[in-house]
Amino acid sequence: MTSASIDQEELQAAKHARLRAHPISEEAELLVSSLANMVDEHALATGARTNKRQSTTEKLRYAVGAFLADLLRPYGQNEPDPNPWVYRSMHAKSFTGAKVSFRTFVQLVDGFQRLALLEHIDGHKVSRDDRGKFAARFRATPALLCFSKERSVNPASVHDHFEFEYDLPKVVLELRAAKEVSYWATSRPPGKPMPFERDGITSAIEGNVRELNEFFAQHKLRGGEHHGYVRIFHNGDDPSFFWNMGGRLYSQHFSDSYQVMSGHKRLKMTIDGEPVAEIDIRASYLTIFLSLRGVQLPEGDPYELPGLGPEHRSSVKAWMVATFGNAKPIVRWPPRMLQKFPELKQHRVSTITKAALAKYPALETWGQPLRHATNGWAGLMWFESNVMITTMLQLKREHQIPSLSVHDSLIVPAHKADTAHEILKETFRSQLEATPLLKINRPTLP
Repeated sequence: MTSASIDQEELQAAKHARLRAHPISEEAELLVSSLANMVDEHALATGARTNKRQSTTEKLRYAVGAFLADLLRPYGQNEPDPNPWVYRSMHAKSFTGAKVSFRTFVQLVDGFQRLALLEHIDGHKVSRDDRGKFAARFRATPALLCFSKERSVNPASVHDHFEFEYDLPKVVLELRAAKEVSYWATSRPPGKPMPFERDGITSAIEGNVRELNEFFAQHKLRGGEHHGYVRIFHNGDDPSFFWNMGGRLYSQHFSDSYQVMSGHKRLKMTIDGEPVAEIDIRASYLTIFLSLRGVQLPEGDPYELPGLGPEHRSSVKAWMVATFGNAKPIVRWPPRMLQKFPELKQHRVSTITKAALAKYPALETWGQPLRHATNGWAGLMWFESNVMITTMLQLKREHQIPSLSVHDSLIVPAHKADTAHEILKETFRSQLEATPLLKINRPTLP
């Protein structure tokens, strides 16, 4: 099979095969042992090995279990968007320090392929314009899925048969310099990491993140990925920086985490087998900014402006996003935003600006210092992150309720949504002296 016969979008959306899992059911133990023996016997029959494994038997069995779990995981009943492909680099250096060695994995891939249990696409470029290339892609064949089912390991119940392992991040606090170009430019490299001296403030920040990480590790998330948080602060080279810019929690590994999933897919997740609800702060940055100017965001749709009909709502929201990412209210659509949303060309920025300032006169002062010697988007992010983290810690300490942050929203078990709603509202009031407009998004009943 060649890559030309495969849906490239599916390949790009493949999840990482981390090779960190082990069987926990008797059925899975027997299945893994059978597959490991088949791989070893096939290697002897083909001359890939000259003698039967002795000291490395357990290593092969672990590798088989870990890879099998990764291959079956896309078929789990809690997967929000099933995609059978997984990816794993075949570079030897990528296996340094890993529980599965490069040599063992290569032999395993070869054995599975020769047994018609695995489809493998080499690392490749999608087009000539690509600078890099994708890591190798793998998926289970119908034969492997059938073999597993015949041995009472249904891929839909993969989490009942395998435990996926992960380590919480050792480094939970990062500091980055200011971004080298404007927030909404066409090309903007992220701020470069900066060293920092640890003191009482950084110890407290790290302690809170570790507390949240260790608590959630005691719970089971299904339908999404979360391997602990790292809190990232920005503008560390700003003269007024004092751990008061940025500060969001980023789920690890971010590119595969629940934070990059759509809201619709997140509502399909479960925590400890229970459905979740997501509590959203409507127009979070606008609410925070107005509160810092002593203004309460009024009830109603924050993106409904005088003189503009409902057809303008998405462009008004885009104007707010771009303005709060800029040094002052925008006068033209940022190129990167136009590239992503070309329909914005139909809406004049000057018209939206006039209407926005009419409803929210305080926006005239956007770009001036905020509170606590902070300013700009990084300042708003800091206030927002403090509200979310304080709420999450209170949910944990006083109610033993696990929660997940999506920057301006909070995910909790659905039956605890009302409790989380009240705590989030009171925390916001306490820190910003304003009442946020909150919305609870609950899962739809089947």
